[in-house]
Amino acid sequence: MFWLRSATVSRMYSFQVSSYLSRMLGCLPASSLSQGENRQLSVLSKHEPNITRAFPGITFQCQVRSYAKGKDKKGKGKQSKVHVSDEEMTEVVNVSQLREQFANIIEKLKEEYIKNLTLRTAVGGIETLPVELEGDKYPLNEVAQVSRKSPQMLIINAASFPQATVGIIKAIRESGMNLNPQQEGTTIYVPVPKVTKEHRENLAKSAKTLCNRCKDQLRERQNNFIRKVRTKEGQVSEDLVYNVQLKIREIADDHMQEAEKLMAAKQKELLKTSS
Repeated sequence: MFWLRSATVSRMYSFQVSSYLSRMLGCLPASSLSQGENRQLSVLSKHEPNITRAFPGITFQCQVRSYAKGKDKKGKGKQSKVHVSDEEMTEVVNVSQLREQFANIIEKLKEEYIKNLTLRTAVGGIETLPVELEGDKYPLNEVAQVSRKSPQMLIINAASFPQATVGIIKAIRESGMNLNPQQEGTTIYVPVPKVTKEHRENLAKSAKTLCNRCKDQLRERQNNFIRKVRTKEGQVSEDLVYNVQLKIREIADDHMQEAEKLMAAKQKELLKTSS
């Protein structure tokens, strides 16, 4: 047995030197570690002579890389940047595709905030909502006619594609625009809410809903790319596979933070009242 001391958390670990040096030269078993700690383990000096005599010509060094625990709850979640270049990442993943897909999700959130979350509901915002019809999605104005009967009422005529009526109602209700459509045959009436404090608060809640949906999509893309990276195990170094997975999570986290900033700005705009 020999002992290793953690340089940052002052904990002691013991290892049994097995007949397979590769196991010893690895890192601590996952079960021995607490998540979020950043340690560099070194062999205690008083045991080094015994180890080197037992295994002449071999230098033993063990490092465990993870993330540092914050001193308080405020520091929770803060992580060190992963140092792996895009060039290195391209060995196991399509980096340009990864970044493009993440960026597209954020752009979609921006568009939804601009078109759907406005204090005054515009016809244009309704017309561009995606409506599911026969397995495909179409802009609402391609399957129905939208008109404004009065400042407080929009009318949607779905007579040309009556089968799209259910999809139109669903698209409006899930748009985050705080609208409650009412159906009469192939005609859909959409009352436009007055700009009240309650309406502002409902739109602010919708901003959070859209943000959470965006973050879910980012996580889904993150997991898809990580699964692709894991298929490269055995073809490239374990360190590269491990670091690329961390980098993908880091990129996804950066985009999630951007989504939260957009949400905060939109909520501030919606809840702001004129003095």
